Amino acid sequence: MKIWSAFLFLALCACASNERAPSEYDVVLKRPKPANEEARRQECSWIATSLERQKSLASYVAGTATYPELALAHQDAAQRNMAVLQSRAQSISCQAGGGGSSFDECFARCTQYTQRSKDQCFDACNK
Repeated sequence: MKIWSAFLFLALCACASNERAPSEYDVVLKRPKPANEEARRQECSWIATSLERQKSLASYVAGTATYPELALAHQDAAQRNMAVLQSRAQSISCQAGGGGSSFDECFARCTQYTQRSKDQCFDACNK
């Protein structure tokens, strides 16, 4: 009987601590503010690129997922990540409108403000 009680106790503890692990985006809000204007611009560029990536992911999964539950889970995660990114952009005073830029503007920002190669910037900006 003690074994079953111990098993039940462990099972309840495991269920009680079933919290969502923080994603890489959740820790973005906890980072210190950029130290200078150049660092702020680089982070704003990264945020704009990441927002586009999340939008593309949500759209892609919606169109290709075999199971609706899987599509909803990925879309929810993308929405959560976008909310975190938008909050960070606001807190470090990034300019609004990161979603409507052209390929040329995206490519110029990426090559200027990040350490990515031109090929990586091309891939990131070529939606």
